[in-house]
Amino acid sequence: MAIETLRQLQPYHLDVLTEIGNIGSGNAATALASMMNTTVDIAIPTIQLVNYENVASLLGGKDAAAIGISLNISGDITGMILHVLHTDFANKLVNAFYPAQISTLSDVSAMDMSVISEMGNITSAAYVNALAKLCHLFINISPPESHKDTIGKILDQSAATMPQMGEQVMFIDEQLKVGGSEIHSSLILMLEIDSLKILFDHLGVSY
Repeated sequence: MAIETLRQLQPYHLDVLTEIGNIGSGNAATALASMMNTTVDIAIPTIQLVNYENVASLLGGKDAAAIGISLNISGDITGMILHVLHTDFANKLVNAFYPAQISTLSDVSAMDMSVISEMGNITSAAYVNALAKLCHLFINISPPESHKDTIGKILDQSAATMPQMGEQVMFIDEQLKVGGSEIHSSLILMLEIDSLKILFDHLGVSY
């Protein structure tokens, strides 16, 4: 029976998505290390399919402050990549380029957001390139859009731009060690259900 919802995915489908997530996260960590000119080690990421309405709780709650970097995916498949970063990540990233003290969202300047957005652009491109190469697909990403707000509002903004999004998304939880400091990053991959079918078809995985 054809897949009409992510709930119909079988364990072997999830294994494929997990492997894609692992490869993409590794490439993104390599790109981040090059950008920051320092060593970046990444533990095996936790990857799971979750209801979009439950993502906020995995990120610390809908009222927690965060920075969201969103990029639209187009080409052979369509969807969105959303990075959600807390201030400790932003502080470490920005200080790789110039001295700054980021403790709250109000400390994040326009220049800081430019650096953070470029990080989202570089790591997303690395992730998408890995996906495109593995699946033999043409995939493009839009320039990043950045948001400083509560997690709930960041997620609401992203959902509003994807009316065809399924109820479930792929949630990638990453633990990074950057220059000896441990930081946390989360990435949400949202694909339209038809794009999932295309993805599996190009991987030779039946559905």
